Amino acid sequence: MSSAPNSSSFGASTANLSSMFLIMVVALIGMLAPFTIDTYLPSFPAIEAELSANRDLLSQTLAIYLISFAMATLVWGPMADRWGRKPIILTSLIGYLAASFLCALAQNIETLLLGRALQGTLLAGSLVASRAMLRDVFQGDEAQKAMALMMMLFTMAPALAPIIGGWLEVHMGWRSVFYFLAIYSVVIIMLFSVRIKESQSPEHVQSIHPARILKGYWQSLVHPQFLRLVAAQGLIIGGFFVYVAGAASVIFDHLKLGEQDFWVLFVPVVSGVLFGSILIHRITHRFKTTTLINIAFTLATLAVALNLIFETFLPVHVGLVISPLVLYSFAFAMANPGLSLVALDCLPSQRGLASSVQSLFQMGMAGLVAALVVPYVHHSLQWMALSQAILLTLALLLWLGVRRQVHIKT
Repeated sequence: MSSAPNSSSFGASTANLSSMFLIMVVALIGMLAPFTIDTYLPSFPAIEAELSANRDLLSQTLAIYLISFAMATLVWGPMADRWGRKPIILTSLIGYLAASFLCALAQNIETLLLGRALQGTLLAGSLVASRAMLRDVFQGDEAQKAMALMMMLFTMAPALAPIIGGWLEVHMGWRSVFYFLAIYSVVIIMLFSVRIKESQSPEHVQSIHPARILKGYWQSLVHPQFLRLVAAQGLIIGGFFVYVAGAASVIFDHLKLGEQDFWVLFVPVVSGVLFGSILIHRITHRFKTTTLINIAFTLATLAVALNLIFETFLPVHVGLVISPLVLYSFAFAMANPGLSLVALDCLPSQRGLASSVQSLFQMGMAGLVAALVVPYVHHSLQWMALSQAILLTLALLLWLGVRRQVHIKT
């Protein structure tokens, strides 16, 4: 008589462990993106010297990675809907491994730019498919909790990346950074191959015919609610990337710090993301999605206002530069899970495609900020703060225009 409950308990425990393992592996995949962005930032002076590239040209290695990533998501998403999540994740990670070796062996800035473009193009597949996989497995409040938990794990990467990168730069040189990224991708490939099963239901398999894909993208781009949500999300991330893409200037030029001091910027900022994710994970079931997003936008608005005041009227100081960014990152972590889930649910039968468009807006905006905004504002902390404020204002206007429709659904 007692065997049934014990068996049920064991099954539930096993399912919980499997779910946790999936979240952890998806988080590790997600962590590879900020590692690819942040780990080599402390090496900028060394790369500039060895490859005879100036700061603005070297910053394009970040922009081309982000833009390539964004554009590639448009291809990877439909492929994940057609052939499943797992094959796409493994294929893209193996390609990323090869691209990392190309970066490590680069003898000129042109080769490094090519390697970075390939890194972005190939890594995009694993992030798009893994996000869709997480949404396949978890539903309702559990989905938002899973996203928040994944972000808690994911947020370790931007804090660890520049610290690891600074250590590698000082002790082994800038090329070791890309060898490290290659080794990291091998570890993920091994973990994913052994334990993770395909998550896509057969009835959700989509055609990969070009006309079908173009129709799907057209439907997403003319879906007013989806378009506003992903655009708002992209603009919030763009405000975040003003300081990620401009990190070398903030650390070296404005704060007068060194290669191993990037933690001064990234650890506090990432702590804000971490605590925001923890809070969302704990209170999701108590509040409506719209309420949480409203609170997040209020905090983000306060953050950019303080940032503008500090940079305009007060002398440069580490605490004054960093503290508004911590609050902004906290607000970003509160808003992101809800915005992501509501956007994906606008196109429930095409979540791979929807995830692609979402990534296009997120990484595309980050890339545009790195390529077209940061080179013109990195010389001034005041201009950086103003750029962030403008991006957030646009995001807030989009959210205010769509939140009533979201409220009806949630």
